[in-house]
Amino acid sequence: MRIMVVDDEKVFISLVTEHLKEMGFTDIKSAASGDEALWTIASQKTPFDCFLLDIKMDGMDGIQLCARIRALPEYRAAPIIMITSASAKKYMQEAFDAGATDYLAKPIEALELRARIQIAMLLVETLQREAESQNALQALLKTTSDDGEFDQGTRIVFSEIKSMRDYFQLENRLLRLSDSPYAMTLLSIEVTGLEILFKRRKKNKLVTIIHSVAQILDKTIPSSGATFSYVGYGKFICLIVVRNQIVPKLLQARIRDAFEVSLTELGQLDFSELQLDVTALSQERMLSPRVAIGLIRRYIGSLGARRDMLLPPISKTQDRLFKELKYAQGKTE
Repeated sequence: MRIMVVDDEKVFISLVTEHLKEMGFTDIKSAASGDEALWTIASQKTPFDCFLLDIKMDGMDGIQLCARIRALPEYRAAPIIMITSASAKKYMQEAFDAGATDYLAKPIEALELRARIQIAMLLVETLQREAESQNALQALLKTTSDDGEFDQGTRIVFSEIKSMRDYFQLENRLLRLSDSPYAMTLLSIEVTGLEILFKRRKKNKLVTIIHSVAQILDKTIPSSGATFSYVGYGKFICLIVVRNQIVPKLLQARIRDAFEVSLTELGQLDFSELQLDVTALSQERMLSPRVAIGLIRRYIGSLGARRDMLLPPISKTQDRLFKELKYAQGKTE
């Protein structure tokens, strides 16, 4: 795994690099500023797999750098771990909104760093498998006709759509939050009538319509604090973490209007039976991440999605890693 460490303290970079080398990682690059990091990223032939960014830096801070990295197409899915001091923890929500996936508190402990990197590796491996599936899907659409099988449960991600993430990243965003209640809205957005395309085996039109809906959601839902994923079966999951309450019926009216215009522009007038339905997964205004994940997983499970591809809660992963580390240390003593 290729790792980049960005911090304006050389001593800290040396410390983290040494810890990573002890863990067996040798392909490590470092930068002392956001500008240097972006220059290094641009000069790489092989993309980095994981980033560790200090939040408080002179000039471009870690949050700004995180947003710049996340805007690069090849890094839409890369784990970005923020390094924060006690005084900078208040900025973590901004970091998550910018695309961060995890954080480490200073001073860094080797055991915690190991656990976070292990979790990042799990995410990288999962996303790589997902990317392979997406490449296979694109190859299928390009090399075959509409006639043929198409798995209704296929999850699709369009990397150029800003607020769209694969399902694992949406879950990961919740897993990164502390377990206190947040003002959030959980929605399911369904393209009803889409089963007609499945029956007619119209793969190209199916993907085109899903892409159209994703574009509409990206423009319609609040851009700050919103993440959505296509989870198969013509359904999207939308997570919105904002203070203002979202009214599902009002949002439904807005996206339905935009959808009708989109179908007309695409020349899909023969699919007038298609429409978008927006449903709240919970009527509660304040939800803890644990409750939200439970609601989403129950909804995903009801669709027949593959449960074995869901990432486990971070706490359980850490417990397992700590037990393995303690066991290994006990054997060497």
